[in-house]
Amino acid sequence: MPKAAVAIDNWKLSIFKRHLSDAGFQFEQHPGVTKGTLTLTVVTASINDLEKVVRAANAEAQREKLQ
Repeated sequence: MPKAAVAIDNWKLSIFKRHLSDAGFQFEQHPGVTKGTLTLTVVTASINDLEKVVRAANAEAQREKLQ
């Protein structure tokens, strides 16, 4: 099955873990390319489905950051 990489800031990890797990995605965590980041490799047959989850997780992270 194909994999996609999702690069995020470290502080977003718990949000992304929850969203990806709730949507049934399998993923692994790897070091990021810059300090304070990490990369998630996500097993997915549908980039469109993954995109929806990533957008929702980013929206939640943005709301959390504004609080």
